[in-house]
Amino acid sequence: MRDRVFARCVLLAALVLTACGGEQPTTETGPPMTASQPSASEAAPSPTMTEETFSSDLPASPVPEVLDFTAQTVDGGTFDGSTLAGTPAVVWFWAPWCPVCKAGAADVTAAAAELGDTVAFVGVAGLSGSVEDMRAFVDDTDSGSLTHVADVDGTVFTRFEVVQQDTFAFVSTDGTVDLVDGYSSDPDLVGIARERFGL
Repeated sequence: MRDRVFARCVLLAALVLTACGGEQPTTETGPPMTASQPSASEAAPSPTMTEETFSSDLPASPVPEVLDFTAQTVDGGTFDGSTLAGTPAVVWFWAPWCPVCKAGAADVTAAAAELGDTVAFVGVAGLSGSVEDMRAFVDDTDSGSLTHVADVDGTVFTRFEVVQQDTFAFVSTDGTVDLVDGYSSDPDLVGIARERFGL
Protein backbone atom coordinates (compact mmCIF):
# COMPACT_ATOMS: atom_id res chain seq x y z
CA MET A 1 0.00 0.00 0.00
CA ARG A 2 2.82 2.35 0.88
CA ASP A 3 4.49 1.61 -2.43
CA ARG A 4 1.35 2.56 -4.28
CA VAL A 5 1.01 5.85 -2.43
CA PHE A 6 4.69 6.63 -3.05
CA ALA A 7 4.34 5.87 -6.77
CA ARG A 8 1.31 8.14 -7.01
CA CYS A 9 3.17 10.95 -5.26
CA VAL A 10 6.10 10.63 -7.64
CA LEU A 11 3.74 10.68 -10.61
CA LEU A 12 1.90 13.71 -9.24
CA ALA A 13 5.17 15.58 -8.66
CA ALA A 14 6.28 14.85 -12.24
CA LEU A 15 3.02 16.23 -13.58
CA VAL A 16 3.33 19.39 -11.47
CA LEU A 17 6.91 19.97 -12.66
CA THR A 18 5.89 19.52 -16.27
CA ALA A 19 3.03 22.01 -15.93
CA CYS A 20 5.34 24.55 -14.31
CA GLY A 21 7.84 24.76 -17.13
CA GLY A 22 9.59 21.48 -17.13
CA GLU A 23 10.39 19.70 -20.36
CA GLN A 24 7.48 18.56 -22.41
CA PRO A 25 7.62 15.38 -24.38
CA THR A 26 8.71 15.74 -27.96
CA THR A 27 6.93 14.22 -30.91
CA GLU A 28 8.21 12.83 -34.13
CA THR A 29 6.76 15.76 -36.08
CA GLY A 30 8.73 18.59 -34.49
CA PRO A 31 9.88 20.43 -31.35
CA PRO A 32 7.73 20.66 -28.24
CA MET A 33 5.00 23.29 -28.12
CA THR A 34 5.51 26.12 -25.63
CA ALA A 35 3.16 28.84 -24.48
CA SER A 36 4.98 31.40 -26.66
CA GLN A 37 4.65 29.34 -29.85
CA PRO A 38 1.12 29.25 -31.29
CA SER A 39 0.18 26.17 -33.23
CA ALA A 40 -0.11 26.37 -37.01
CA SER A 41 -3.89 26.44 -36.70
CA GLU A 42 -3.74 29.35 -34.23
CA ALA A 43 -1.12 31.39 -36.12
CA ALA A 44 -2.36 34.64 -37.64
CA PRO A 45 -2.83 34.39 -41.38
CA SER A 46 -0.20 36.18 -43.45
CA PRO A 47 -1.49 39.42 -44.97
CA THR A 48 -2.53 39.26 -48.59
CA MET A 49 -2.24 42.09 -51.14
CA THR A 50 -5.76 43.00 -52.14
CA GLU A 51 -6.51 45.04 -55.27
CA GLU A 52 -7.51 47.99 -53.06
CA THR A 53 -4.26 47.83 -51.08
CA PHE A 54 -2.21 47.46 -54.26
CA SER A 55 -3.77 50.44 -56.00
CA SER A 56 -3.51 52.70 -52.95
CA ASP A 57 0.16 51.80 -52.44
CA LEU A 58 1.15 52.69 -56.00
CA PRO A 59 2.77 56.12 -56.32
CA ALA A 60 1.14 58.44 -58.82
CA SER A 61 3.15 59.11 -61.96
CA PRO A 62 5.02 62.40 -61.50
CA VAL A 63 4.00 65.06 -64.01
CA PRO A 64 6.96 66.28 -66.09
CA GLU A 65 7.15 70.06 -66.35
CA VAL A 66 6.51 69.98 -70.08
CA LEU A 67 3.12 68.31 -69.47
CA ASP A 68 2.06 70.53 -66.57
CA PHE A 69 -0.45 72.69 -68.46
CA THR A 70 -4.11 73.03 -69.31
CA ALA A 71 -5.44 74.46 -72.57
CA GLN A 72 -8.64 74.95 -74.51
CA THR A 73 -9.44 72.42 -77.21
CA VAL A 74 -10.63 73.23 -80.72
CA ASP A 75 -14.10 71.91 -79.85
CA GLY A 76 -14.39 74.13 -76.76
CA GLY A 77 -13.36 71.66 -74.07
CA THR A 78 -10.35 71.65 -71.78
CA PHE A 79 -7.26 69.49 -72.16
CA ASP A 80 -5.04 68.70 -69.17
CA GLY A 81 -1.49 67.89 -70.29
CA SER A 82 -0.86 65.96 -67.08
CA THR A 83 -3.15 63.19 -68.38
CA LEU A 84 -0.25 62.20 -70.66
CA ALA A 85 2.13 61.63 -67.71
CA GLY A 86 3.46 58.09 -67.63
CA THR A 87 2.18 57.33 -71.14
CA PRO A 88 4.18 57.48 -74.39
CA ALA A 89 2.72 60.31 -76.45
CA VAL A 90 3.04 61.99 -79.82
CA VAL A 91 2.09 65.66 -79.88
CA TRP A 92 1.50 66.98 -83.40
CA PHE A 93 2.03 70.73 -83.84
CA TRP A 94 0.19 72.08 -86.86
CA ALA A 95 -1.24 75.33 -88.28
CA PRO A 96 -4.66 75.63 -89.91
CA TRP A 97 -3.27 77.41 -92.99
CA CYS A 98 -0.44 74.87 -93.57
CA PRO A 99 -0.87 72.73 -96.74
CA VAL A 100 1.83 70.29 -95.59
CA CYS A 101 -0.04 69.76 -92.31
CA LYS A 102 -3.28 69.22 -94.20
CA ALA A 103 -1.64 66.67 -96.51
CA GLY A 104 -0.11 64.77 -93.59
CA ALA A 105 -3.19 64.67 -91.37
CA ALA A 106 -4.31 61.30 -92.76
CA ASP A 107 -0.94 59.75 -91.84
CA VAL A 108 -1.21 61.09 -88.30
CA THR A 109 -4.70 59.68 -87.73
CA ALA A 110 -3.65 56.36 -89.31
CA ALA A 111 -0.63 56.13 -86.98
CA ALA A 112 -2.82 56.92 -83.98
CA ALA A 113 -5.24 54.18 -85.01
CA GLU A 114 -2.45 51.65 -85.57
CA LEU A 115 -0.76 52.29 -82.22
CA GLY A 116 -4.11 52.37 -80.45
CA ASP A 117 -4.02 52.74 -76.66
CA THR A 118 -0.25 52.13 -76.55
CA VAL A 119 0.62 55.69 -77.56
CA ALA A 120 -1.47 58.82 -77.00
CA PHE A 121 -1.80 61.27 -79.89
CA VAL A 122 -2.71 64.93 -79.41
CA GLY A 123 -2.80 67.74 -81.96
CA VAL A 124 -1.81 71.32 -81.11
CA ALA A 125 -2.96 74.01 -83.54
CA GLY A 126 -1.27 77.39 -83.45
CA LEU A 127 0.95 79.93 -85.19
CA SER A 128 -1.95 82.26 -85.93
CA GLY A 129 -5.40 81.41 -87.19
CA SER A 130 -8.74 81.55 -85.42
CA VAL A 131 -10.37 78.71 -83.52
CA GLU A 132 -12.94 78.59 -86.33
CA ASP A 133 -10.10 78.03 -88.84
CA MET A 134 -8.68 75.30 -86.63
CA ARG A 135 -12.06 73.61 -86.36
CA ALA A 136 -12.49 73.77 -90.15
CA PHE A 137 -9.05 72.14 -90.58
CA VAL A 138 -10.06 69.26 -88.28
CA ASP A 139 -13.33 68.81 -90.20
CA ASP A 140 -11.65 69.01 -93.61
CA THR A 141 -8.94 66.49 -92.70
CA ASP A 142 -11.30 64.15 -90.84
CA SER A 143 -8.87 64.14 -87.89
CA GLY A 144 -11.49 64.62 -85.20
CA SER A 145 -10.64 61.26 -83.65
CA LEU A 146 -7.69 63.08 -82.02
CA THR A 147 -7.90 65.71 -79.31
CA HIS A 148 -6.73 69.05 -80.73
CA VAL A 149 -5.58 71.95 -78.56
CA ALA A 150 -6.31 75.50 -79.78
CA ASP A 151 -3.00 77.13 -78.87
CA VAL A 152 -4.06 80.64 -79.86
CA ASP A 153 -1.46 82.39 -77.70
CA GLY A 154 1.39 79.98 -78.54
CA THR A 155 2.05 78.87 -74.95
CA VAL A 156 2.04 75.15 -75.74
CA PHE A 157 4.31 75.66 -78.77
CA THR A 158 6.69 77.61 -76.51
CA ARG A 159 6.52 75.02 -73.72
CA PHE A 160 7.71 72.33 -76.15
CA GLU A 161 10.19 74.73 -77.81
CA VAL A 162 8.49 74.23 -81.16
CA VAL A 163 9.02 77.07 -83.65
CA GLN A 164 7.54 75.59 -86.82
CA GLN A 165 4.31 73.86 -87.77
CA ASP A 166 4.15 70.21 -88.72
CA THR A 167 6.52 69.23 -85.93
CA PHE A 168 6.08 66.07 -83.89
CA ALA A 169 7.07 65.85 -80.24
CA PHE A 170 7.67 62.28 -79.08
CA VAL A 171 7.21 62.40 -75.31
CA SER A 172 8.58 59.43 -73.35
CA THR A 173 7.04 58.23 -70.08
CA ASP A 174 9.70 60.13 -68.11
CA GLY A 175 8.90 63.40 -69.89
CA THR A 176 11.85 63.35 -72.29
CA VAL A 177 10.89 65.12 -75.54
CA ASP A 178 12.34 64.41 -78.99
CA LEU A 179 11.26 66.75 -81.78
CA VAL A 180 10.89 65.44 -85.32
CA ASP A 181 10.45 67.77 -88.30
CA GLY A 182 7.48 66.81 -90.42
CA TYR A 183 7.47 69.90 -92.64
CA SER A 184 10.46 69.05 -94.80
CA SER A 185 10.26 65.27 -94.42
CA ASP A 186 7.68 62.52 -94.33
CA PRO A 187 8.41 60.78 -91.02
CA ASP A 188 7.34 57.21 -90.35
CA LEU A 189 5.41 58.01 -87.17
CA VAL A 190 4.70 54.38 -86.26
CA GLY A 191 8.31 53.32 -86.82
CA ILE A 192 9.70 56.25 -84.85
CA ALA A 193 7.26 55.66 -81.99
CA ARG A 194 8.16 51.97 -81.80
CA GLU A 195 11.87 52.81 -81.75
CA ARG A 196 11.71 55.75 -79.31
CA PHE A 197 9.28 54.09 -76.93
CA GLY A 198 10.66 50.55 -77.18
CA LEU A 199 7.38 49.06 -78.39
